[in-house]
Amino acid sequence: MKRTLSSPIARWGVRVQSTVIAAIVVAVALGIGGAVTLYMLHRANTDAMYRSTARQAYQIATAITHGGPAAVDSDDLAPGAGVDVMQVLDEQGAVVVASPGAPTGAVTLAGYQSAGAGTVPADDSPVYADDVYIPGFHGEYCATAVTARYAGQRYSVIALDRASGIRSSEWTMASIMAVELPMVVILGAGAVYLLVGRSLRPVSRISRRVNEISASRLGQRVPVPEAHDEIRALAVTMNGMLRRLESSHDAQLRFVGDASHELRSPLTTVVGLLDLADDSHTAIDTETVRAVLLPEARRMQHIVDDLLLLARADERGLPLQRIEVDLDDIVGAEIARLKSSNTVVVEPHLAPVRVVGDREMIARAVRNLTDNAARYARSRVSLSLRADGDDAVITVGDDGPGIPEAQRERIFDRFARVDADRRQGSGAGLGLAIVREIVRAHGGSVAVAEGTGGGVDFVVRLPLSADDGPLEGRGRRSVLPQPIAGSAHGLDG
Repeated sequence: MKRTLSSPIARWGVRVQSTVIAAIVVAVALGIGGAVTLYMLHRANTDAMYRSTARQAYQIATAITHGGPAAVDSDDLAPGAGVDVMQVLDEQGAVVVASPGAPTGAVTLAGYQSAGAGTVPADDSPVYADDVYIPGFHGEYCATAVTARYAGQRYSVIALDRASGIRSSEWTMASIMAVELPMVVILGAGAVYLLVGRSLRPVSRISRRVNEISASRLGQRVPVPEAHDEIRALAVTMNGMLRRLESSHDAQLRFVGDASHELRSPLTTVVGLLDLADDSHTAIDTETVRAVLLPEARRMQHIVDDLLLLARADERGLPLQRIEVDLDDIVGAEIARLKSSNTVVVEPHLAPVRVVGDREMIARAVRNLTDNAARYARSRVSLSLRADGDDAVITVGDDGPGIPEAQRERIFDRFARVDADRRQGSGAGLGLAIVREIVRAHGGSVAVAEGTGGGVDFVVRLPLSADDGPLEGRGRRSVLPQPIAGSAHGLDG
């Protein structure tokens, strides 16, 4: 039922909903205000008539108290000064004194008790009554009755004021309000409709501009209103989103272009050799397969594997096998591998450290960093491992040409290069991007710093396992000299 009732309202839109709500609020407020005003006006008029009739009744009662009914001045009985009819009744309810033109029979008021042919007050307290009707007289009256005593007799003094004119003015006021209230509600609703429409114009412009923006026109931006309100904040937020979309779209285009370029080179080599063999009707010799085809095929396989890993990281994160990993074993293996290559001088600085993570992934990240350092080093590569508070810190450094500070964050992008014209090495530019994804998946961070001996340092921080710290006294290798901050400046792996 709630869905059935709310759905039509929800389809009205913000402008119509605001107008309807404003109209309801104004109508209720004006209705309550008008009712209260009419009630207060009615009470004020009635109280004024009570005061005027009470004043005249007490004046007559005072005269009777001092000299009996005969002492009443005829001028005090004359209609006027807020009193139209005066009557003085005795205990039997007979009229003993009356104003000119007053009815001959006693006027009956609520709150009086019967006594003979007429009525007298039940006690000496005054009695007030409105909506009093006198037989033979037109309209309603407002009356006050008070008691006077003289010579052991009790008299009732009744003063009445015609209320028809005042009640007529009250009805006139109510009629005017009944006509004006809908008009005010309509005018208010119209004003709200126009104002809300004017306020929503920037939203309409934003909607039109967004509908005009396509994948080929992501450089456009929505108009930002001058007013510092929520719509301006919405426009600024949407422009920020469009900038991010444009940046992401450009990155995707660059990524596809770079991937195509990296795959084209080995694929061209393989296809060229196969075409040559097909044209010459000769078999490809084993040496060519080993020296050319197999390395190029493995290069393509390596690029495709890297792309698949990054795609998985983008889609749902890297799947990790969480076990205890001795980082010094991984870093030590890389040190041994570099030393066996005899291409660079390796400076190791290791402390035994253990973390919880995926051994294969961490080993892949460390290898990418060491390969990158060896590729760009002039003669020296440094590897260090230490515990720093709650983190394990791996530092890989080289003495290569270095990386400008402005480029140090960009080198972790896919296919990134410090110099787009420089194509040193055989890497595809994915190694450091993979390092960042692996480190992030482990809750760590990777950064680039100025090398202590020239070049650059790559610093990886990974959270330690809960019971970790330097593994002294556990049969591990001894702690070597203080580690060097460092890492390589290369951009691929």
